[in-house]
Amino acid sequence: MRTRTVLQFLASAVVLIIGAPAWSAGGGGMPSSGTGNFDMPQRARTPEDMARESYNSGIRHLKDAKEYDEEVAKATDPKKVAKATEKAQKAYQKGLKEFTNSVTKMPTMYEAWNYVGFTQRHLGDYRASLDAYAKALELKPNYPEAIEYRGEAFLGLNALDDAKQSYMSLYRMSRPLADQLLVAMKSWVEKRKQDAQGVDSTTLESFAGWVNERAAIAAQTASVVTTPPARW
Repeated sequence: MRTRTVLQFLASAVVLIIGAPAWSAGGGGMPSSGTGNFDMPQRARTPEDMARESYNSGIRHLKDAKEYDEEVAKATDPKKVAKATEKAQKAYQKGLKEFTNSVTKMPTMYEAWNYVGFTQRHLGDYRASLDAYAKALELKPNYPEAIEYRGEAFLGLNALDDAKQSYMSLYRMSRPLADQLLVAMKSWVEKRKQDAQGVDSTTLESFAGWVNERAAIAAQTASVVTTPPARW
C-alpha cells in the first residue's frame, strides 16, 4: 500500500514541477502578414529551468528505485533480492546526482534539498542526509516532509530522542506523516530486536514501549482526524 502511494506522489511531483514554465511560449511557426512563416526565437534556458529539469529527472529515478524496492520486498530468492537491491541503489545514486545538480543550479529549491537528503538516506549516508534536511528546513521552516524524512534518518543513527521529537512535531502538524514515521519506528524496533547495532536492551525496550504507547494514542484519536494525507 505504501509503495503505491509513493509512486502516486512521485508522479504528481513531476507534474507539479513541470507545471512551472521552463521556457517561453512560442518557438514554432507563426504566420506573418502574407510573407510566409518565421520561427519565434526560443528563450535561453536559465539555471532555474535546468534545476527543474534535473529535479524531474531525479523524481523519475526515484520512481524506478521504489519499484525495485518493491521487488526486494516480494522476492524470496536471494539472487533476485540482491539484483533488485543493486538496481535500487543505482537508481538512488542517479537520483542523488540529479537532485544535487538541482540545488547547485537553484540553491533555494527546498524540495530538491529534501530529496538530496532522501536519496542519501536510502544510500546509507544518514549524517549527510541530516545536513540536506536541515537546509530544506532552513529554506522552508516546519516543512513536514523534511521533518518526517529526518526522523527516519535519526532512526538510522539510533538517535531516538531526536526521532521522538520529530514524531511529536508531526503529530501536531501532519498526522498522516506522523503515522508514517510511527510505522518506520515500529520497523526499526523489529530490526533492532534481530540486530541491535549498538542499541542496548534497556534502551530498545524503553523505545519500544514509547512506540506502543504512541500507537495506542494515535488509534484512539484517529477517528477525529479529518485532514487528508499531505503526501506519500
